[in-house]
Amino acid sequence: MLSEPLSIGYYALKQSQPRPDSSIAVLGSGPIGLSSIASAKYLGLTEIYATDKIQSRLAAALKAGAIYASSPENRDIVSDILKLQPAGMDAVFECAGQQETVDQAIELLKPGGKLMLVGIPEFDRLSFAIDKARRKELTIINIRRQNHCVKPAIDMFASKAINLDFMLTHHFPIEKTQEAFELVAAYADGVIKAIIDM
Repeated sequence: MLSEPLSIGYYALKQSQPRPDSSIAVLGSGPIGLSSIASAKYLGLTEIYATDKIQSRLAAALKAGAIYASSPENRDIVSDILKLQPAGMDAVFECAGQQETVDQAIELLKPGGKLMLVGIPEFDRLSFAIDKARRKELTIINIRRQNHCVKPAIDMFASKAINLDFMLTHHFPIEKTQEAFELVAAYADGVIKAIIDM
């Protein structure tokens, strides 16, 4: 149940080719974003910044390993993060699938940085501030699925190198499956992962 998001987050981190001193931002702290944060922590990164619009997910981002977690609805997250990391981010993991977060990522990245498109937009086209992306010589990498990273994810759980139990926020009996899906679709009651107990 958690190996799937972890394998995607781990694959995204591997594709970004981080160094131990890399600074990253994860925009969108749902299951995939949280798994990206946990994977970054597992790989030894310490400069990890996270955003989300849901407060419970910001608390989860800190549990996963972020040193900063804030909502763009309450703060100017670009300004906040760049005050803490004036040179900008080595990589930004866009995990929300929103135009707003893509724009924030372009602003946050340092010259030569990598924009990791992990989130799945509900629309056909995204746009880029091409002058900034070109001037910074940004690399844009699309992430789809978890290419050969399921076994490493399972191994991380088996060895207890990573614990994502805090993501399992709700449990439902099978008779309430519809209620579980509605809860998740509405992002209600601080849900991250809802589990159907068989």
